[in-house]
Amino acid sequence: MNQVDLLPLLSGQPAFIQRIVIDVFPFVVALLVIVLLRWLLTAILLRPLRFIVGRSASDIDDRLLDASVSPLRLAVVGLSLFLVTEMFAFDVAIQQLARTVARAIMVASVFFALVRWFEVLSLQPETFRRMTGWTIPERLLPFLNTVVKFLVIALGAIFVLQELQFDVAALIASLGVIGIGISLASQDTVGNMFGFAAIVTDNPFKVGDFITTPAVTGIVESVGVRATRVRQLDQALVTVPNNLLTNAAVLNRTRLEKRRLDATLNFTYGTSSEQLRAAVNAIRELLQDTENIDPESVIVHFVAFNASSLDVRIICQVLLADWREFSALKESVFLEIMGIVEDLGIDFAFPSRSVYIESLPEKADDSERMLRAMSAQAASQPALDDAPEPDSTSPDAGSTTA
Repeated sequence: MNQVDLLPLLSGQPAFIQRIVIDVFPFVVALLVIVLLRWLLTAILLRPLRFIVGRSASDIDDRLLDASVSPLRLAVVGLSLFLVTEMFAFDVAIQQLARTVARAIMVASVFFALVRWFEVLSLQPETFRRMTGWTIPERLLPFLNTVVKFLVIALGAIFVLQELQFDVAALIASLGVIGIGISLASQDTVGNMFGFAAIVTDNPFKVGDFITTPAVTGIVESVGVRATRVRQLDQALVTVPNNLLTNAAVLNRTRLEKRRLDATLNFTYGTSSEQLRAAVNAIRELLQDTENIDPESVIVHFVAFNASSLDVRIICQVLLADWREFSALKESVFLEIMGIVEDLGIDFAFPSRSVYIESLPEKADDSERMLRAMSAQAASQPALDDAPEPDSTSPDAGSTTA
């Protein structure tokens, strides 16, 4: 359709005025079409839909409708451009370009809507489980949301470029080469991201757990996409890359259901068999009757003749996971054991060594006798002011140490 035919007043105007009006008129019409379509969209489509979804008990449909408004407005722009192109008799090249851009805008609005809808659905774990049947840890949702949105945006960009008649195959090949270079340069970062996914899915620990690894020991404060922050016992904050945690053995002490009490009591060799038997039985009965100790796990036996002691091994399971409560019960049990040992008149042993000095034979050599005599004379002389006092437990003194 010729613009001059639409505007009869232009027929009597100069050529330059006709050219200006002809160039501006399509844009004015395009703006009017956009305003009209947006009004129709609001009055005819959105208002009834808002009334319908407002009567439902769930708020998911309300948020989905709100998320659809911006993509619909973008689609209106593309539709208006297509209508204006059909209304006016533009050049073939201009019409082809306008139709291509209009289709690209329409495709972009579709993927824009997909991204907005995914944002609404993915941030609700329970709703996502009801709709898909998959249970995903809540900590993993932001990471998955970012990945899926990136994939949708990348796919939409490919379709838009294809509508704009770009060589998508060559572009993808170029991006593949660039991606290989980037992946080689950032393989540690990619490894940490996969480590984060493994930590979230396997759930070896969570924020607040006390863990022990070859690299660090402390309380987990945060689990990020790249690294995990752990507060050590000296209050130093350590940042550990996630790939190190996924490839290492992690001991989670917070998830202990019970703790093992394992101790060895050392008694002196002066202890009689009756005393030792009575001590073993009394300690066994004490542990079996103590609250929060599993009686089936109690093991108390005389296990070894050590170099300087008689050893009694104590093993049991304490039904307390908290370290403070376990330490308090351990202290109480050890004090009770000390009372049992004291009542039985038994002494605890400590590392010691006895040295025995035999007398010299009567027919010893004269040199040996002379040496002994000189040593005895030196020991009998009074010590000088600056000389140290002689050791009364030395072998020359002829005493025995224990």
